[in-house]
Amino acid sequence: MTHSDFSDNAKSYLEKILAILDIEASVLEEGLDENTVCYRINCKADDARILIGRNGQTLESLQFVVRQMCRSGGSESQKPFLIDILDYRDRRKRNIEEQAKKAAVAVLNGESEKVHLNPMNPFERRIVHQYLQIDFSDLVSHSEGEGPDRHIVISYGGMPEDEHSQKSHKDSSELGEVLGPAE
Repeated sequence: MTHSDFSDNAKSYLEKILAILDIEASVLEEGLDENTVCYRINCKADDARILIGRNGQTLESLQFVVRQMCRSGGSESQKPFLIDILDYRDRRKRNIEEQAKKAAVAVLNGESEKVHLNPMNPFERRIVHQYLQIDFSDLVSHSEGEGPDRHIVISYGGMPEDEHSQKSHKDSSELGEVLGPAE
């Protein structure tokens, strides 16, 4: 099965599900990168609320069901895809990054040694890890918990390893100059 067949199937399955749910919508295919496709659903706001669900849980389930349907349809070379509804994922990403920023600032300002964020799905946790890596490189983040309680903990990581070793080397050479040669 070619990528084109897979795309047609995923889009077709999604359109069939929307028709069964009696939701008037259009599904647009958009490449996110060379490997990932996004199926954007445009529909009425009331229908979007139903399709997205609380904290995006229904949207995640819809995406899971479409993936399973594609697999059972014989697609062995399945490419990753996302389903988005009225740009929910972009809005959610900005919201998650804002939460991470507030937590990062709290740690950097010394208001808290560690900040535990609310539980998130793997996609959302990845957004936080990447955001902190790029914008707050002196902080570290890791995931804790299991299943639906899995969340991110943000804390101060100190200097990057190469700066730390350079500083340690500089400190020890300065100390040697002060104390003189060892005998």
